[in-house]
Amino acid sequence: MTAPARIVYIALSSRSLPYARLCIRTMLNNCVEAVHLRLLVDDRAEQALFEQEMQTMPVPERSRIEIIAKEEVSDRLHERYPGLEGLRQLHEGHPCWRKIIDPLVLSDAEDEIIVADPDLLFPNRFTFEATPRDGVMMMRQGPNCLLPPEAVRATFDLGVRLANHVDIGVAQLRAGVVDPEWLDGLARGLDVARFRPFMHIEAIIWSALAMRVGGHHLDTNVWRCWERGRVKRLAVALGMPGRWTLALEPLARLKCIHVSGPSKWWVVKAMETGTLKEFHNDCTAPSVGVPYVELTQADYAREQRLKAVAARLGLYRIAGG
Repeated sequence: MTAPARIVYIALSSRSLPYARLCIRTMLNNCVEAVHLRLLVDDRAEQALFEQEMQTMPVPERSRIEIIAKEEVSDRLHERYPGLEGLRQLHEGHPCWRKIIDPLVLSDAEDEIIVADPDLLFPNRFTFEATPRDGVMMMRQGPNCLLPPEAVRATFDLGVRLANHVDIGVAQLRAGVVDPEWLDGLARGLDVARFRPFMHIEAIIWSALAMRVGGHHLDTNVWRCWERGRVKRLAVALGMPGRWTLALEPLARLKCIHVSGPSKWWVVKAMETGTLKEFHNDCTAPSVGVPYVELTQADYAREQRLKAVAARLGLYRIAGG
């Protein structure tokens, strides 16, 4: 019996194409499973552009690419969740927030949802992990990306718990795990529309979901988030080409690396120049990461005080960010 295709969603625009091409090509070529890739784009014009672009993308026989315009999801959202204004605010907000709501609109309760960023690289033969029946799995990073502070504090004021170290380069769950009434209440409670310029609101919502439904991180030994630590910042500030820092990553054993921040632009040049390469090693063995750890209000306040001290001492200027 043929295994069903893994259902993967990527929200993206044509501006991301230089690195998104790498993500899509390496995902489809190196995944040993069939993939149903659903690209969520901003409008009909972008849909037409991507339909033309994807004609040149090699797609394995059992996989397929579907391109869905925002307008199509908007119509379904109004039909499926009438009156849930918070869900509409997420859909109409920052484009990154649509990674949360649009897959839910397009899925039935038992459907698998794998959310992927367009700035991923899959350097080896791999399989996605088994999507759990309950809970959510997400990548892990060292520092958290919960921003802006005003929104984080507003979340705590609502009595909502947050998971620390969440990275949403890849997230896996079943659609029915998310209670739309809860999600609507959180979005309305935060009044997310006022934070539209901040893409990281999605990190707050994913972190809240992790603490609500449980689950665990994807294994950082094979699902890795590139982190712009102090050493890398300083090296780049002193003149090291940024793409060289990518060569420090253990690509030969990774299923996936999330090349976030400036590294998503470096990876294109690094692949072109041979600084990075695909290894095509067998990384199909299943893996399990560590459970989520809560970020308490006291933890967050302590982090903010340390950041303020570092800023006053000029450490961010010295380390290049």
